[in-house]
Amino acid sequence: MCTSGFTAYTWPVLSKGIIAVSLSGGFQEKSYQEHSEHFKEYRSGGNKGAHARTWFDNDTVDAWRHERMHQFLDPILIAAPNGKWLTVGDGRYGKDAKYILEKGCEALATDISDFLLKEAKDIGYISEYRKENAESLSFEDSESDYVFCKESYHHFPRPMLALYEMLRVAKEGVFLVEPNDACVNNGILQISYVYWRNIIRLLLRRKTNTHNFEESGNYVFSISRREIEKVALGLNYRTVAFKGINDAYVAGVEHEKLSEKGPLQKKVRVRIASDNLLCKLGFRSHRILAAAIFKKEPSKELLQQLAKEGCEVVRLPDNPYISA
Repeated sequence: MCTSGFTAYTWPVLSKGIIAVSLSGGFQEKSYQEHSEHFKEYRSGGNKGAHARTWFDNDTVDAWRHERMHQFLDPILIAAPNGKWLTVGDGRYGKDAKYILEKGCEALATDISDFLLKEAKDIGYISEYRKENAESLSFEDSESDYVFCKESYHHFPRPMLALYEMLRVAKEGVFLVEPNDACVNNGILQISYVYWRNIIRLLLRRKTNTHNFEESGNYVFSISRREIEKVALGLNYRTVAFKGINDAYVAGVEHEKLSEKGPLQKKVRVRIASDNLLCKLGFRSHRILAAAIFKKEPSKELLQQLAKEGCEVVRLPDNPYISA
């Protein structure tokens, strides 16, 4: 069973029509500051500079892991080759924007920390960047065709604000690749699997966490299909798409080159294959959820591409009381 706390909020209105949430103590401001400094030691010459440079490599096990997630964008990159993209939370040298640029589209990388984005721009790795707070983007409504946020949404102190901001500045749609909420179990097999797994952990005196925090100080906001559907329905958007992805991280994958004989690659592949089997049998959900919210009806070509890549397109019900 999952539990959650409750925090009291006040609701002042911003000039652009976005509702801001004021939290007592201004924790979000502290979070912004911590994250804006996060990549400081990863700069060239920094304590973790050598580690950060491995993120440029395209032939490592870690690069392969991230490419598997980036491929969620391939259907839209094929169907809309001239699209204008905005990437959010893209502070690792703008790697997400780089993937889109290599496919021939226009992409602007943004992050609350611009230490590595500056370096990426200086060496020509990306074409441009902006320092942006995802929860208060400076762009005009519908300024970009698409917005992409990969593995950053869960860092934000108020991620739902960020999602509404991304939807505001996107003309066509928003794409997320984030941790899937393991506490949202949709089937009896999943519920039973989690129950017995927790019993075993209890017997082995291992902790069972339904809430997680990261070293950078953030609570990990995982997402779920139903959460995404509710956001879309609230704004009268009628089409969403999902794709489950399993991934595994093993320390050192940033340094190991892709090879069938690589020991770390073998470990990663075995873990992914094991999770894939459990998902296929209905015992668990995927570790990562790739989700798209379309503000407009996708073209027939795009729908075909999404199906080809294993995405599930969901048609949401019309609001019977307010016409589109």
